[in-house]
Amino acid sequence: MAIPASVEQRARWVLDMVGAPEVRLGEDLPYRPEAWEAIERGQLPEGDQIAEGFFHLARVEERGAERDRHGRFLAASSCLDPLDPPLERLRRELGAEPPRYRGAAFAVALTHDVDVPWRWTRIGVLGAAARLKTHVLGGRVGPALHEARGLARVPLHKLRGTDPNWRFAEIAAEERAHDARSTFFLMAGHGHRADGASPEAYDRLRPRLVETILEADAEVGLHGSYLAADDLGQLARERLLLAQLDGPLIGHRYHYLRVDPHRNLAPLAGIGFRYDASLGFPDALGFRAGIAHPFRPWDFERDRPADLVEVPLAVMDATLAEERYAGLSAAAAKPRVLGLLDRAAEHGGAFSLLWHPERFDAPSARGWDRLYFELIDAVRERGGICLAAGELAGLAAERFGLPRD
Repeated sequence: MAIPASVEQRARWVLDMVGAPEVRLGEDLPYRPEAWEAIERGQLPEGDQIAEGFFHLARVEERGAERDRHGRFLAASSCLDPLDPPLERLRRELGAEPPRYRGAAFAVALTHDVDVPWRWTRIGVLGAAARLKTHVLGGRVGPALHEARGLARVPLHKLRGTDPNWRFAEIAAEERAHDARSTFFLMAGHGHRADGASPEAYDRLRPRLVETILEADAEVGLHGSYLAADDLGQLARERLLLAQLDGPLIGHRYHYLRVDPHRNLAPLAGIGFRYDASLGFPDALGFRAGIAHPFRPWDFERDRPADLVEVPLAVMDATLAEERYAGLSAAAAKPRVLGLLDRAAEHGGAFSLLWHPERFDAPSARGWDRLYFELIDAVRERGGICLAAGELAGLAAERFGLPRD
């Protein structure tokens, strides 16, 4: 039975992404046309591992799917188990060895989204006071004490000219001490309240922020603003603004993880990005595309792999800590992340971990700062390496035959 050229190309992409380029659909693996027809209907195919792999890797289930109020596809709506990625099962069943990264068994890209570079602006103080009042009236003792302790330290920060969020050089220095390097994704646009309450403070601090991060030998990427996810022209303008400070700007992550693989992922290459690190679930640990390694996203408009590397986002501090998600303490969150690292050590993997800079102020971090560096040590103990997202994307780009920078 003749295999349509479009199916051949889609199957070839899946096999290339799992490191099995020598396998042939219709020869080494059976071709089942009904499975590929199911994909066209947006249904999960059965009895065909390659078709199922395309369904997950290309995020077919997200086409026209229900999303939350921020336009995000949640793990709660997905048919896959993000902690048991099906493309990795396929890799093992085909006997394909997972890629190694500088000789390491697995790799973790350390990343930080800089949403609020300076906490104690006027609006920041008023916001903290309002939250304190709300917590007190609601009888939430723990959150109320947390806000009260933070506000009590405001006069000392004002006197010293410091701020609990401005810890970028210290974070990068501590990472270097752990033989690691990270990426800071910075904003360059504020068109929505979700982008932060003090855009003028961010604009004023941005040049100093870029200088501080680069001097600390960390990487700068763009954190595309809330509305830029719906306006690629706006995203291009934000990239241009930040590139004027940073020079080569190759990495990106959408604010609020507002990425849609059918709409605003593949076009990033045309704007000038070499990699993206947005594709993760805000409400769960694991792998949204069913693969635990960087991959080239599928470009539905051109029906071919995009000229872009996607670095999967597998771990985010907010997913673990925030009440709207898991609502865990740092101590309770640790075994969950260690379980994912154990899996990576056993089966291989390369993905990004996101820790927001505001979780590094020791008096208010409630242990999340210590957990971050404990996880870096845990990666090394398991035979992995920690590096910046651009470094990991560059290694993957080389494997895919794409430009590295």
